[in-house]
Amino acid sequence: MKTLLLERIEAILELRGQETDVHRGHVLGTGGDGEGAPNWTVPVLSDRGTYRHDIARIIRSLQMKFDLET
Repeated sequence: MKTLLLERIEAILELRGQETDVHRGHVLGTGGDGEGAPNWTVPVLSDRGTYRHDIARIIRSLQMKFDLET
């Protein structure tokens, strides 16, 4: 999953070569809290002031598409 996330993030020209929480961290299982809830996420490791909506959209779209096997 991390590979897919990195591919999509690095496709954003301004982010190419920059280190993000996805680069620094890992994909973490959440256990899923009910029907339709994602069962994985990427923990926030950086200052929340650097939050990027485009990266959040990438993570959310992949969460909706792929569940990790538990």
